[in-house]
Amino acid sequence: MIEFKHITKTFFSNKALDDVSFKAYSGEILALLGQNGAGKSTLMKILSGVYKKDEGQIFIEGREAELGSAEESRKNGIGIVFQELSNVPHLTVAENIVLANEPLKGAFVDKKKQLEVAAEMLARMGIDDIAPDRKLLGMSVSQQQICEIAKCISQNPQIVIFDEPTTSLTTKEKEKLFEIMRKMKQDGLTIIFITHYLEDAIMMADRCVVMKDGKVAFHGMMEGLTENQLVGFMIGEKASDFYPAYQNYTTEETALELKGFGGGVVSPLDLTVRYGEVVGLSGLIGAGRTELAHLIIGEDKAKCGHIFVNGKEVYIRNENDALRHGIGYINEDRRTGGLNLTMSLQFNLSIPSLVAGRKEVIKKGMADDRGISRMAEEMIGKLGVKCSSPKQKLMNLSGGNQQKISIGKWIASGARILIFDEPTKGIDVLAKAKVYEVIRELAKQGCAVLVISSYNPELKGVCDRIEVMAKGRITGSYGRETIEEELMLAQQR
Repeated sequence: MIEFKHITKTFFSNKALDDVSFKAYSGEILALLGQNGAGKSTLMKILSGVYKKDEGQIFIEGREAELGSAEESRKNGIGIVFQELSNVPHLTVAENIVLANEPLKGAFVDKKKQLEVAAEMLARMGIDDIAPDRKLLGMSVSQQQICEIAKCISQNPQIVIFDEPTTSLTTKEKEKLFEIMRKMKQDGLTIIFITHYLEDAIMMADRCVVMKDGKVAFHGMMEGLTENQLVGFMIGEKASDFYPAYQNYTTEETALELKGFGGGVVSPLDLTVRYGEVVGLSGLIGAGRTELAHLIIGEDKAKCGHIFVNGKEVYIRNENDALRHGIGYINEDRRTGGLNLTMSLQFNLSIPSLVAGRKEVIKKGMADDRGISRMAEEMIGKLGVKCSSPKQKLMNLSGGNQQKISIGKWIASGARILIFDEPTKGIDVLAKAKVYEVIRELAKQGCAVLVISSYNPELKGVCDRIEVMAKGRITGSYGRETIEEELMLAQQR
């Protein structure tokens, strides 16, 4: 059991944690919920020894614990499974599991003991399809995550923190992870489960803590709570629905048309998106949705078929060609494929506009600093980005605000055909609501929007039409009123 009593942490004038108190018991899963910036990460960094609390006490099994370093945290039985995997791909499963804690035989690593420890940890989790002597390179994300969990429990923790563990997993992989979490719970461990997916929290957690503005907004049993109630605790007001009110803006004018188009894992397919229309692409991870987007923008080469923009056949060799034809792609991984986090907001917002040669940001053939600044301020206001100035470095913004910049740079470019790939991945409910609002506003302004999402309620909430992909093919086309079961069945075909 772990208990937080009156924990306070201040950074300069910002009180990140304000008198936080709650308990998490042995043999239970406690969901820790809240928007980005609510204080969850700060509290977990105190627990892991990265930050020191200013005030308050932490008790583990009734004994006060001082967690001044990662080593002290580990010695107090605390383990963390981070969202970003820290495995070393060229090492074996066993080598990763005992990394930094290798069993020794004299002055050398005991290879036999290393394999025994790995096998024991995998068996403890009920895993029998991962060989300890296999290298991680080429393994699936879920298998790598299992190794990360095994590494964590090899240090015999009593308290395990799962930080957004399902973000990159397929449905089947997520089920396996939850099976492992339940097994750990049965073994008497205390599980703290941090997630933005409220349906997962409701399904898995015994109790929950909702944080808002550095304080505990709710602490109690999960049974009987709904997603809307949890959202209400997060934002401090009633939240009956955070999808925008629906209105159809679809025109008769075709923006993007694919005919017999395919390549790689994508089989030849037909797809049409009209101006004013939001079309969803549903499917399991690996269905070929992102691969289709990469073919459209020329990141990967199409092997067959034709692509038409505004009724005219076009040939797209790369993302710059796509932009010249008015197509913008909002990457699902904003950190590695969408943004430069070390640069300013206005730098990131301006790049596609400069490439497109927009007169708003170019003067006499050169980048116009004043024009760029005006454009950045306008986009920041339009999207409700929380920042100190357009010159602030992007790395200092929350994930939700970074995502808004990722979207804003393509809106600013003038692109009228926009492809959103998992647009709400890893952001909180209010940031999601803003993204949904932006997507519907783009449709109202006459843009054509293609939304790729693994979360069917999201597609039903924001799209005019939903196309389902499975094994590289389109297996069904549905209106927004379709039931989720139909979409799920089409995903399996």
